[in-house]
Amino acid sequence: MDINDEYNAKFQDLCNKMPNYQYIFEVTKLCGHGQFLTIHKKQSLLDLYKMISLFYECKDIKGLFFINNCTGERIPVPITEEISIWKFIFSHNNGSNQIIKPVYPVPCKIVYRLYFDDGHTHGDNACELKVFV
Repeated sequence: MDINDEYNAKFQDLCNKMPNYQYIFEVTKLCGHGQFLTIHKKQSLLDLYKMISLFYECKDIKGLFFINNCTGERIPVPITEEISIWKFIFSHNNGSNQIIKPVYPVPCKIVYRLYFDDGHTHGDNACELKVFV
């Protein structure tokens, strides 16, 4: 096996195993721009805020939230070190009641859309939420 084949095999192995211990979020700004980010399932909701803050270079996040797939209402993500990301997702997806659903259909990996309000405006107008379901 040459070095490129070895790299490709290891990278594919990483991608295949990642959903076992990390969530994939499509972090979507209110204007509609979205980016995939991964974070360990055991990390706290505060860690999620920190990761998004670093990635987007935003020191003042106005809010993170999911959209309830049943009602269309916002599900705010609290800023806390006391709740893991896994517990938060699980608490909204117990049994057959799937409030936070994956964005893409099977056989795609599970990706949850997480909305990110950075307070960005266009002139005097705040960005409007563009919901993608």
